Amino acid sequence: MLKSYTHEYRVRHNETDVTGRMSIPALGDCMLDIAGLHADDIAWGIDMLQKNGLTWVIAGMKFQIYRMPKIDSRFKIETHVAAYSRISTQRDFVAYDDNGKIAEVSSEWLIINMENRRPVFISDYVPQLEEVCIKDGALPKFKHLRQSNATVSEQYQRSILYSDIDINRHLYSMRYLQMALDTFDLNSLTESTI
Repeated sequence: MLKSYTHEYRVRHNETDVTGRMSIPALGDCMLDIAGLHADDIAWGIDMLQKNGLTWVIAGMKFQIYRMPKIDSRFKIETHVAAYSRISTQRDFVAYDDNGKIAEVSSEWLIINMENRRPVFISDYVPQLEEVCIKDGALPKFKHLRQSNATVSEQYQRSILYSDIDINRHLYSMRYLQMALDTFDLNSLTESTI
């Protein structure tokens, strides 16, 4: 049972934006992928949970991006469980290549009952959390954003499509990020860095 898990990725053409660099949602996809690989490795992946009518859901992600890798470049992501409470876990990620850190990401995860969509006590289903948790060096505790008092000048509407829905039968996490980025005009995204 590995406390941390590392996997190598290559930036594919369909994962880039107009700058020729990996898009933020594509990097997020890699983070979700390695989270699943690590959870499977320590025997509490989605397949095990679904046998009990449960599933993992992500409650939020906080990205600190230093730079984005270019098309065809290779990089690694390391992940580990950094903290946990009765109903959530904090999973941290570091993406890096030979030139140093690419990004650090902190995420919050819940296990929910698939039938009633309510969170369950994680320790009831993952008793070995203490054994795999690496608390030293954890990124700052995940904090939810406060609701803004800003007024909305324009609205963006988009129908949710079949391809937007994930295995948990809700909007795939990275689609939220893609939809937020779609509200910006192309010039603002290419002339500045998010």
